[in-house]
Amino acid sequence: MASKCWCCAEPKEEKMQHLFFTSYVATKVWKYFLGHAGISVEGITLHQAVTKCWTANVVPRLQPILQALPAVIFWELWKRRNNYKHGGSVTVNRVIYQVSTTMQSLIQYRKPTLKRVPHKWPDMLNMMESYFPKLMYSKVLWECPSPGWIKVNTDGTSRGNPGRSSIGYVLRNEEGDVIYGCGKEVQEGTNSEAEAQAVLEAMRFCVGNEFVLIELQTDSMMLKNVLAGEWKVLWTIYTQVEEIKDLMAKSNVTVGHTLREGNSLADHLANYALDVGPIVAHNFWELDIQGRKIVNNDKLQCPYIRVKVARN
Repeated sequence: MASKCWCCAEPKEEKMQHLFFTSYVATKVWKYFLGHAGISVEGITLHQAVTKCWTANVVPRLQPILQALPAVIFWELWKRRNNYKHGGSVTVNRVIYQVSTTMQSLIQYRKPTLKRVPHKWPDMLNMMESYFPKLMYSKVLWECPSPGWIKVNTDGTSRGNPGRSSIGYVLRNEEGDVIYGCGKEVQEGTNSEAEAQAVLEAMRFCVGNEFVLIELQTDSMMLKNVLAGEWKVLWTIYTQVEEIKDLMAKSNVTVGHTLREGNSLADHLANYALDVGPIVAHNFWELDIQGRKIVNNDKLQCPYIRVKVARN
C-alpha cells in the first residue's frame, strides 16, 4: 500500500503526481511561477508542466532559467515534505521564497555582469527579458613573420568530435605570400587529434623542405601549451606530440597561439577539405577564391573584429 502523504493537512495517498503537482501547496507554487511566465497549468499533468518549461517560447537568455525551474520546485517541495514528516512546518510562502532565492542565485551565476538581481520572480522575468549584455570588441590581425622567417598556421577540425576530421596548414613568407598550403581529410578522430595531426604534417613539410626559421601558430591553446611544456600531453596525441618535438629540435621554431580569426586561412583549408575535397597550393593562384580573398585581406592588414560578452 502507498504511504500517506505528509504534504497536506488531510493526508492522501502519496504519489509523485500528488506530492509534486496536485497537492494544495504544489498547485500554488506551480501557478505562481509558471503563471508569471505565461504558462497555464490548468488541465495538464506534471510531465506536461515540465515539458512546457523546457519548450517555452521565450528569449534565449531565459530558456536555461525556465528549464532549471522544475528541478528547483521539486527540491523545495521535497524538503517541505520531509520537514513535515519530522515535525516541522513550512508555509507556501516559504517554499516560494526559497525557490525565488535559488533562481536569483542561478541568474547571478550565469550573468555575473548583473549587479542587482531582484528577488521577486516577476521582477526577475522582466529584468531578463529587457537585459542586454555588455559586449567587448577586440581587433585580431594576422601578422607577417620577421624577415627571413616563415609563418606556419595550422588548424584541425572534427565534425562530431569524434567524427570526420581534416587538417589545414599554410606557409607564408615575410611579405605574406603563400609558399605552400594544404587541406586534406584525415582519419576520423577528435578535435585535439586533428589539431596535433595538422601541426605534425606542417612540421614534416618544413623539415623536409629545409625551412629552419619557423613561426608556428595554432588556434588550439591546449596544443600550444603542450608543445611549450606547460601542460601534460593527452595520451591520445602522445605519439604525434613526441614526433613534433623531434622535428622542432631540427629547426629554430617558436610556438604561438592565435585566435580563430587570425588563423582564417588554415581554418578555411581544413573546412574546404571536408566540404569540397583535398586542396594543395604552391602559390596564391592555386588557392580557391575564398582562400585568395583571405590572403589579400591578411596582406592588407584588414582586422577581424571579435565580439564577446563581457564577464565583469
